Amino acid sequence: MSESSTSGVCNMIIDAHIHCHELGRDELSRYAGRYILVCVSDDPASSRATLELAEEYKGVTPCIGIHPWNVKNHGLSDLRSLLKEAVERGVKCLGEVGLDKRFTPESFSRQLEFFREIAGYAREYGFALNIHAAGAWREVFEEVYGRDLDKVYFHWYTGPLDLLNNIVEAGYYVGLNPAWRLQAKHREVIASVPLRNVLTESDAPYEYRGLKMTPEMITGSLELLASIHGVSVEEVESTIWGNYVKILGA
Repeated sequence: MSESSTSGVCNMIIDAHIHCHELGRDELSRYAGRYILVCVSDDPASSRATLELAEEYKGVTPCIGIHPWNVKNHGLSDLRSLLKEAVERGVKCLGEVGLDKRFTPESFSRQLEFFREIAGYAREYGFALNIHAAGAWREVFEEVYGRDLDKVYFHWYTGPLDLLNNIVEAGYYVGLNPAWRLQAKHREVIASVPLRNVLTESDAPYEYRGLKMTPEMITGSLELLASIHGVSVEEVESTIWGNYVKILGA
């Protein structure tokens, strides 16, 4: 944690995509208060668990929704009920939501139906979107950009570099995930993105090729960004804090 020299505000490290409902209480207690945790959900049950955690723990920003992998298990009525609850409870973020043609292509048409409903609510009520878009980066971009949405975060972006230029020009954000340690494409992406369009994340407790993600790994991501951009870690922290405030209005 560091203090911004320009605003005098204490900038906490941002974890913009973490599955808090999958963590043990001891583990979550260790992170809460040390990090800003943007906690994503997978379905109605985990969404309500996330909302409960946000009431219990300091520094938790809840995102609720239905993951594209899970649309097969729910009807549009379930989604609409959840979106209505988000409006009524003043939730700022819908996630983890989006499209997936890589792992679950068989349900893509249903995913698209769900995501268009979600994007419509985001347009009407100003929700930020915490996006999963594996294998469907262009399709997601077209859906959000076509609706003139302005608060969009592409979690763990590994899509085309030419589309990345469009994402940046639209003022959207991409996530720097600890997988950069193993994934050359992700390192290439991060080296191509202006710092003003980056958020740090852990995706904890996900395990990628033997790498168990944790918020502690974000320190290494901040150091990587500082090296890429030739600035101090403190400046990187301050910029990412500002990015978080812009998209989630903290």
